[in-house]
Amino acid sequence: MHNYPGTDGFLGTRASWAMDTMVLVMAVVLAVLAWSVYQVRVKRKFGLHKRTQVALAVGLLISVGLFEVDVRFNGWEERASGVAGGRPSGLVWTALGIQLVFAVFAVVLWPVVIVRAARELGSPPLPGAHSVWHRRWAPLAAIGMALAGATSWVFYWLAFAA
Repeated sequence: MHNYPGTDGFLGTRASWAMDTMVLVMAVVLAVLAWSVYQVRVKRKFGLHKRTQVALAVGLLISVGLFEVDVRFNGWEERASGVAGGRPSGLVWTALGIQLVFAVFAVVLWPVVIVRAARELGSPPLPGAHSVWHRRWAPLAAIGMALAGATSWVFYWLAFAA
Protein backbone atom coordinates (compact mmCIF):
# COMPACT_ATOMS: atom_id res chain seq x y z
CA MET A 1 0.00 0.00 0.00
CA HIS A 2 2.67 2.52 1.09
CA ASN A 3 6.42 2.48 0.99
CA TYR A 4 7.01 2.90 4.73
CA PRO A 5 8.93 0.74 7.19
CA GLY A 6 6.93 -2.03 8.82
CA THR A 7 3.76 -3.81 7.84
CA ASP A 8 0.93 -1.72 6.43
CA GLY A 9 -2.24 -1.57 8.46
CA PHE A 10 -5.68 -2.91 7.61
CA LEU A 11 -7.93 0.10 8.35
CA GLY A 12 -7.15 1.91 5.09
CA THR A 13 -4.92 4.64 6.55
CA ARG A 14 -1.15 5.23 6.50
CA ALA A 15 -0.86 3.53 9.89
CA SER A 16 1.06 0.33 10.48
CA TRP A 17 -0.52 -2.98 11.37
CA ALA A 18 0.51 -2.48 15.01
CA MET A 19 -1.04 1.01 15.14
CA ASP A 20 -4.31 -0.26 13.62
CA THR A 21 -4.34 -3.15 16.06
CA MET A 22 -3.87 -0.85 19.06
CA VAL A 23 -6.77 1.35 17.90
CA LEU A 24 -9.02 -1.70 17.96
CA VAL A 25 -7.52 -3.08 21.18
CA MET A 26 -8.32 0.18 22.98
CA ALA A 27 -11.92 0.00 21.76
CA VAL A 28 -12.22 -3.55 23.11
CA VAL A 29 -10.49 -2.64 26.39
CA LEU A 30 -12.85 0.27 27.01
CA ALA A 31 -15.94 -1.77 26.13
CA VAL A 32 -14.89 -4.65 28.39
CA LEU A 33 -13.89 -2.20 31.13
CA ALA A 34 -17.36 -0.64 31.04
CA TRP A 35 -18.98 -4.10 31.07
CA SER A 36 -16.80 -5.14 34.02
CA VAL A 37 -17.73 -2.04 36.01
CA TYR A 38 -21.40 -2.76 35.29
CA GLN A 39 -20.94 -6.34 36.52
CA VAL A 40 -19.55 -5.20 39.86
CA ARG A 41 -21.64 -2.07 40.44
CA VAL A 42 -25.04 -3.38 39.36
CA LYS A 43 -24.85 -7.16 39.53
CA ARG A 44 -22.33 -7.30 42.43
CA LYS A 45 -20.25 -9.96 40.68
CA PHE A 46 -17.00 -9.21 42.46
CA GLY A 47 -15.11 -12.31 41.29
CA LEU A 48 -16.05 -11.75 37.65
CA HIS A 49 -14.95 -8.13 37.93
CA LYS A 50 -11.60 -9.15 39.43
CA ARG A 51 -10.91 -11.79 36.78
CA THR A 52 -11.91 -9.39 34.00
CA GLN A 53 -9.69 -6.58 35.30
CA VAL A 54 -6.69 -8.88 35.64
CA ALA A 55 -7.25 -10.30 32.15
CA LEU A 56 -7.60 -6.78 30.71
CA ALA A 57 -4.41 -5.63 32.41
CA VAL A 58 -2.41 -8.63 31.17
CA GLY A 59 -3.84 -8.37 27.66
CA LEU A 60 -3.19 -4.66 27.46
CA LEU A 61 0.34 -5.08 28.80
CA ILE A 62 1.13 -7.65 26.10
CA SER A 63 -0.51 -5.55 23.37
CA VAL A 64 1.31 -2.37 24.36
CA GLY A 65 4.58 -4.29 24.62
CA LEU A 66 4.24 -5.65 21.08
CA PHE A 67 3.14 -2.24 19.84
CA GLU A 68 6.18 -0.56 21.40
CA VAL A 69 8.51 -3.11 19.80
CA ASP A 70 7.01 -2.35 16.38
CA VAL A 71 7.23 1.42 16.90
CA ARG A 72 10.86 1.17 18.09
CA PHE A 73 11.88 -0.93 15.08
CA ASN A 74 9.77 0.69 12.38
CA GLY A 75 8.95 4.14 13.72
CA TRP A 76 5.76 6.03 13.00
CA GLU A 77 6.84 9.51 11.99
CA GLU A 78 7.16 8.89 8.24
CA ARG A 79 3.72 7.33 8.13
CA ALA A 80 2.30 10.24 10.14
CA SER A 81 3.88 12.82 7.82
CA GLY A 82 2.72 11.01 4.69
CA VAL A 83 6.17 11.40 3.14
CA ALA A 84 9.20 9.12 3.26
CA GLY A 85 11.71 10.87 5.51
CA GLY A 86 9.06 13.39 6.63
CA ARG A 87 8.16 14.64 10.08
CA PRO A 88 4.68 14.90 11.60
CA SER A 89 3.02 18.28 12.05
CA GLY A 90 3.02 20.20 15.32
CA LEU A 91 -0.64 19.30 15.78
CA VAL A 92 0.20 15.59 15.62
CA TRP A 93 2.98 16.06 18.21
CA THR A 94 0.58 17.99 20.45
CA ALA A 95 -2.03 15.24 20.17
CA LEU A 96 0.63 12.64 21.00
CA GLY A 97 1.76 14.64 24.04
CA ILE A 98 -1.78 14.89 25.37
CA GLN A 99 -2.36 11.20 24.73
CA LEU A 100 0.82 10.27 26.57
CA VAL A 101 -0.22 12.27 29.64
CA PHE A 102 -3.42 10.23 29.95
CA ALA A 103 -1.72 6.97 28.98
CA VAL A 104 0.99 7.36 31.62
CA PHE A 105 -1.61 8.32 34.23
CA ALA A 106 -3.64 5.20 33.39
CA VAL A 107 -0.58 2.92 33.21
CA VAL A 108 0.53 4.06 36.65
CA LEU A 109 -2.83 4.15 38.45
CA TRP A 110 -4.68 1.17 36.94
CA PRO A 111 -2.12 -1.47 38.06
CA VAL A 112 -1.98 0.09 41.54
CA VAL A 113 -5.77 -0.19 41.83
CA ILE A 114 -5.72 -3.79 40.57
CA VAL A 115 -2.84 -4.96 42.78
CA ARG A 116 -4.24 -3.27 45.90
CA ALA A 117 -7.67 -4.76 45.24
CA ALA A 118 -6.20 -8.23 44.71
CA ARG A 119 -4.30 -7.96 48.00
CA GLU A 120 -6.94 -6.26 50.13
CA LEU A 121 -10.31 -7.54 48.91
CA GLY A 122 -9.50 -11.21 49.39
CA SER A 123 -10.22 -14.30 47.37
CA PRO A 124 -13.01 -14.50 46.54
CA PRO A 125 -13.14 -10.69 46.53
CA LEU A 126 -15.70 -9.16 48.86
CA PRO A 127 -16.38 -5.61 50.02
CA GLY A 128 -14.40 -4.64 53.09
CA ALA A 129 -12.28 -1.92 54.64
CA HIS A 130 -10.37 -1.41 51.37
CA SER A 131 -13.59 -0.77 49.45
CA VAL A 132 -13.66 2.93 50.36
CA TRP A 133 -10.20 3.43 48.84
CA HIS A 134 -11.13 1.31 45.83
CA ARG A 135 -14.37 3.22 45.15
CA ARG A 136 -12.38 6.47 45.15
CA TRP A 137 -9.43 5.46 42.97
CA ALA A 138 -10.87 2.82 40.62
CA PRO A 139 -13.19 5.31 38.86
CA LEU A 140 -10.23 7.66 38.37
CA ALA A 141 -8.24 4.81 36.84
CA ALA A 142 -11.16 3.94 34.55
CA ILE A 143 -11.59 7.58 33.52
CA GLY A 144 -7.86 7.79 32.86
CA MET A 145 -8.08 4.69 30.67
CA ALA A 146 -11.07 6.14 28.80
CA LEU A 147 -9.22 9.41 28.22
CA ALA A 148 -6.12 7.50 27.10
CA GLY A 149 -8.28 5.62 24.59
CA ALA A 150 -10.12 8.69 23.33
CA THR A 151 -6.95 10.72 22.91
CA SER A 152 -5.25 7.78 21.17
CA TRP A 153 -8.03 7.82 18.58
CA VAL A 154 -7.62 11.57 18.08
CA PHE A 155 -3.87 11.08 17.65
CA TYR A 156 -4.44 8.19 15.24
CA TRP A 157 -6.87 10.21 13.12
CA LEU A 158 -4.63 13.29 12.99
CA ALA A 159 -1.47 11.29 12.30
CA PHE A 160 -2.67 8.64 9.87
CA ALA A 161 -6.11 9.45 8.48
CA ALA A 162 -6.40 13.23 8.12
